[in-house]
Amino acid sequence: MSTTDANAQLDRAMNGKFASVALKVAIYALPFVLTIAGSVVSWMLNDIRSIQAEQGKGLQQVTSDVQVVNAKLDNGVIWRIAELERRLNTVEQAQKTP
Repeated sequence: MSTTDANAQLDRAMNGKFASVALKVAIYALPFVLTIAGSVVSWMLNDIRSIQAEQGKGLQQVTSDVQVVNAKLDNGVIWRIAELERRLNTVEQAQKTP
């Protein structure tokens, strides 16, 4: 098979009905397909962003709840230490008195 035969086959393939139909479909349908695909991707991104915003609000709520729990625990520990110190002072005072 010579190069002229290959070129002739390639030329026939380029000028064939399937190639011309495929070219017309690509020219006219591709913009619509790309527009629809872009719209779907945009819709999905907006959905993901709204989910992330809801998760961010939930995370902020959990963070504030943890801070409240930490503050309550700190107050409880401080109160317990003060109570133990008061008891220790009472015991020391009792030992000093004859």
